Amino acid sequence: MTANTQEALTSAALSFQLMTRAEPPELVIATIKSLLAVKEAHDEILIIDNNNKETSLYEPLAAFCQSLDAKLNVHFYHIDRVEGFKAGALNLALGLMSPDCSHIVVVDSDYQALPHARASITQAIAQYPEHTLLQFPQFYRNEGQLDARSELNHYFNHHLYRSFNRNRALSTGTYAVIRRSDLLSIGGWSGASITEDAQMGVLMHRQGFRSQFVPEVIATGLLPNTLDDLICQRRRWIYGNMQVLTDYLSVPYHSPVQYVSQSKSMSERLAYIRAHLSQLSAWVNFTGFFILLHICSLLVMVDMLLVNNADMSMLAPLYVVYAVYAFFIFRRLWAYCRDQSPLNQQVDDSHQPRFSRKIRAWLMHLNFWEIGALSWLPVLWGREKPFVCTPKQNYIQSRQSLLLKNIAALPKLLLVLNIITVLVVAPFSPLYSPVLFICAVAVCILKLSAAKVAMDNFSDARADMPSMSKVLKQTLKVAHEKKTTITTSYATSLFKDKKTIDS
Repeated sequence: MTANTQEALTSAALSFQLMTRAEPPELVIATIKSLLAVKEAHDEILIIDNNNKETSLYEPLAAFCQSLDAKLNVHFYHIDRVEGFKAGALNLALGLMSPDCSHIVVVDSDYQALPHARASITQAIAQYPEHTLLQFPQFYRNEGQLDARSELNHYFNHHLYRSFNRNRALSTGTYAVIRRSDLLSIGGWSGASITEDAQMGVLMHRQGFRSQFVPEVIATGLLPNTLDDLICQRRRWIYGNMQVLTDYLSVPYHSPVQYVSQSKSMSERLAYIRAHLSQLSAWVNFTGFFILLHICSLLVMVDMLLVNNADMSMLAPLYVVYAVYAFFIFRRLWAYCRDQSPLNQQVDDSHQPRFSRKIRAWLMHLNFWEIGALSWLPVLWGREKPFVCTPKQNYIQSRQSLLLKNIAALPKLLLVLNIITVLVVAPFSPLYSPVLFICAVAVCILKLSAAKVAMDNFSDARADMPSMSKVLKQTLKVAHEKKTTITTSYATSLFKDKKTIDS
């Protein structure tokens, strides 16, 4: 261990910050306990429960935190009427944190730290002393759901792992390690996007600050409980990232180069722009306009068939549509086949990236084809989208009701379009085209196969909602008499006392 590493291990003070809203208390408490197991005495843990009026969810959490020894530096705040999505709560934490802490560690409520988490963080700080942002990967601990986990982990195992992204990483939220002074210098967290983490990364690069993806698993979280929750989460990621991405095109008199520090060379600035565009569009695909063209073409052809006036020249747009579809499908297949799952091998020495597993992860990804193609389009005309928290509760459901819910959640637009196309260009149709017929059948098979993979992964999400233990109930009862909540006005006074945010 170098002298720099030893100094960082002993001197770096970390502020672990959890933003919660209507989370199961025992889930958050388990996360806090995992942090208590790794933190040093001079570290702190801040929990900001915001915009949550369900006392049954935040009072047990407040009681648990109040039952801890004050020397542990665990501080709980319940604050209502927080504006600015999650960024607003993070800015409150920025004002409430101890000025003695040099770095912030953002922690999602379900992400439990592994035993080596703090050592890895401080070693990374020592290894990258000039960097403002160090982003550790997200990883999941759910039993089963291998394909859903592989599809989500692909972003960190392959996409962000590539060197041009790794050295210019945007934040992905949980276990982002951020230098406090640099975050304050850019004005704190921006609420301009519902993905405040990516927005913050872009703003940091614009000011000349550096970032790094550290490919080491130091914590594990939970997948969304249902397929519908997973799809809602993906829509939020896509929409928020596209809000950030459109900033590159929304300023009429400047080029995208302005979003990178002017102190860098042109080649460096272009490299940052490439990394930004790559990361912000990772969950997006640009087949949406061709899906719309597909719809319009089918409307015209169905009308022609109804009036018995078939014109083979009207098939030309469909050839273009399926060429674009093929490019998208095979490009994503190529990416998943190249994924060697280096992060999985960290937690499982025997892990081997099997081809069959890669294919199933790719098929899982195809379930989000329409989501990635269409859900970002409202950004173009400025439509606002509310921040939707991903639920962490598991609800009891019968197998039949869960099956129906999963079927309802699955995107079906492309399947319907291609079934109609199969009928329109079938051998018995005046508009018969063997090429288009084969293409449409192939897409139908892919979408049905993808749906089967999704059903396999979310067929058993039937666990009980976490219940309050007897010990926690007793702790809550004792703490009721001395329970304290922090109001917004009191938080504002704390900001002024700590002088961390301009009044």
